[in-house]
Amino acid sequence: MILRRVIEHVKAQNWTAVALDFVIVVVGVFIGIQVSNWNEARAQRAYERTFLSQLREEIGDLKGVIDHQTLYAEQVVDAGGRALAYLNSDEDCVRGCEALLVDFFHSSQVWGASYDYTKYQESQRLGFPSNPETQFLIDYFYQFASGSLINTTPPPYRERVRGHITPAAAEALWRGCFEMVTSEQIERLTRDCVNDLKPLGAAAMLREIRADAVLKPALQYWLGQNVLAIRVNPEVSRHADAAMAALTDDIGDGE
Repeated sequence: MILRRVIEHVKAQNWTAVALDFVIVVVGVFIGIQVSNWNEARAQRAYERTFLSQLREEIGDLKGVIDHQTLYAEQVVDAGGRALAYLNSDEDCVRGCEALLVDFFHSSQVWGASYDYTKYQESQRLGFPSNPETQFLIDYFYQFASGSLINTTPPPYRERVRGHITPAAAEALWRGCFEMVTSEQIERLTRDCVNDLKPLGAAAMLREIRADAVLKPALQYWLGQNVLAIRVNPEVSRHADAAMAALTDDIGDGE
């Protein structure tokens, strides 16, 4: 219709009308492009919000893993401290030997939970988040998280000390002093196997353990690694909180 009207105005040499038609066409095209761009930007922003919600969930899951690793390391250090005190003493165990054997068992534990970086890796490909300050906080967290895997590899102490624990005692330890919580995907160290260990010769196993000259330095090294994790992990957790808070602000009312 516009083209027919332009032709008619040209034939009539009505240049004012031609100019007006031209302006109408240009403005219409411009408005159409702007509306299209606005719709595209709106759809992109909605997609980004959805993705950022998923990224925030991933960071929250990682924070849960890190927080549990801290608690786990604290248990290892507590048990290892009592085990080390026995190794440093000159007295054989005469009472509470079963609980002390549990300490040696717990001090050798490793919770090597895997870290899932799937959403973070995808965010780098997509260029999300678009807010550079939020991106900085997210990058900072993942850099810290990847460097916090201090005590997730089994140490030589683990195999060494368990070589002095009889199969019957190991069965009692794994049955009553260790728990897998499948719903939370975590491990828990418990102390419910002490009575089961009483007829299994804990004192004799402890004498063997003390006689192993390699054990003490191996235990000290492993405790040092866990002490480091206890210091580092809370800082990583704080970076997770900062990243999640920034993501929440970016997501805004779009949730």
